[in-house]
Amino acid sequence: MICDDDKGLANELVAALRAAKHEAMTCRHTMDVLREATEGCFDLIIFGLDMHGFGGSSAIEAIYELAPQVPLIGLHKRPSEILRTTALSRLAAILPRPVSIDTFMYAVARALEMGLRAKPAA
Repeated sequence: MICDDDKGLANELVAALRAAKHEAMTCRHTMDVLREATEGCFDLIIFGLDMHGFGGSSAIEAIYELAPQVPLIGLHKRPSEILRTTALSRLAAILPRPVSIDTFMYAVARALEMGLRAKPAA
């Protein structure tokens, strides 16, 4: 799931994920992610940390509460300003805007790998 209020970027990232044979979808509101996260629908959440409204640290804490095993990648215009926030220290990655597709795909691969390691063996 990619949750960002930049529709163009979200669509570009979804296209990159689908080209790499991943399922992907977008939304523009944090509440959509929270609703879906409670149902365990995601292997990874990509989230705009600088979105207007309910975003940033508060949203991350809520997502971690609802889906603690799902890796989270944050996007931000000025990532160095937010790296000191405790909630953000658990993110798989924080990528600067504008997002490089190559860097994004690398971060996705690493985050999914981390998520697989975090899941208990069945």
